[in-house]
Amino acid sequence: MGGDDETSRMMATCVECESVFAALEFPNGTIQPIGSRDGCTSCGATEFEPLPEPSFDFDETGT
Repeated sequence: MGGDDETSRMMATCVECESVFAALEFPNGTIQPIGSRDGCTSCGATEFEPLPEPSFDFDETGT
């Protein structure tokens, strides 16, 4: 495990229509929605960006 040829699971968004997908990131940087090798199922675009990691910093009131 942990080799250079592994994929990473992530959440990604389509750069054209902003649809969000569970995706795989390949070692070469390519991002592909899981189950859709042809690109975005909403608009057909093939470029995706990773969603930022969520931040769960709450103040003391829980908001």
